[in-house]
Amino acid sequence: MSLSYCSIHKRLFSRKYDHWVNFSQKTIDELRGYCQLLRSTHKDASYLDVIEQCCDQCEATVQTRARST
Repeated sequence: MSLSYCSIHKRLFSRKYDHWVNFSQKTIDELRGYCQLLRSTHKDASYLDVIEQCCDQCEATVQTRARST
C-alpha cells in the first residue's frame, strides 16, 4: 500500500474520500518515519510506502501555465 503526499502543498491523498487533504509537514514526516520503522522491523511490511506525488493543486498550476503559453 502506498500513501501519496505532496511536500510542496503539504497534502496527503485520502483513499477514503478520494481527494487530497491538507496536513502539516510534521504529520507527513511522522508518517514517513512510521513506514520506515515498519520496514526495519517486519519483513512483510515492505509493501508499505510513502511516496512524493503531484497533488491536485500542482496539476492545476501546470494546466494554467500550459494554457498561458
